[in-house]
Amino acid sequence: MAAHSSCATRSSRRSRALACALLLGAGALAPRALGAADNAAPSLPPGVPAADKARIDQVLAKATISARVEIDPYPLRVDVVDYLLDHPEFATQVTRALKLARYRIWRTTDGLNVDDGWGVTGIITPLYGNNGLRVIYARGRYEQSVLPDIHGQAVILLRYAGGPSPNGRPSLATSMEVFAQLDSALISSLAGSIAKTKATSEARHVLRMFSRLSTHLDLRADEVLADLARRPEISKTELEGFRRVLGR
Repeated sequence: MAAHSSCATRSSRRSRALACALLLGAGALAPRALGAADNAAPSLPPGVPAADKARIDQVLAKATISARVEIDPYPLRVDVVDYLLDHPEFATQVTRALKLARYRIWRTTDGLNVDDGWGVTGIITPLYGNNGLRVIYARGRYEQSVLPDIHGQAVILLRYAGGPSPNGRPSLATSMEVFAQLDSALISSLAGSIAKTKATSEARHVLRMFSRLSTHLDLRADEVLADLARRPEISKTELEGFRRVLGR
């Protein structure tokens, strides 16, 4: 009898959770089309190739979810960020080794695969990178436990600029914008707010990951490099390149 009551309680909790999610999806979770109150669609630099610009414009035109995040400047040089962004597989090897994030990026015939370790998987395609701006196209899905998986595509803009901090040391200001289009109108109605919350948290997590990495490098660069050199999964060639950028 107690076992039956326990099962009934668990079933009731699951039912209430699902009902709550569906009710929220019918109202508060319904996304709105981008408008004046939301992030305006960004203007792209003239260096973006025409074919890539067409793909970006298609996502921006149909995007129903946008997010913008920036964090306080932190002590990291622009050339260090450039190196990590130019070597994304190596960058995630470093951040995983330092336990800064669970991201994995690896290359296959499909392109650059990404797994954030918390339910988001997909393929990312860097489209543009120059003068402190990176434009990335992404297609993937977000696996959930209650609602159906969210599938979609997004355009991500990472902006960064260096300058002196109040103490005269190098400082980096960073921001990230995400414009997403979900594949299903039904899922867009049910889970639009969930997707926006996830996009915002992912963007903030990426920027904070760079900030935490800057702290490690600022306080113990030689120790970090020595630790990375002992790890078999770290690319030795890219580690040497990273060492040269750091001036070590």
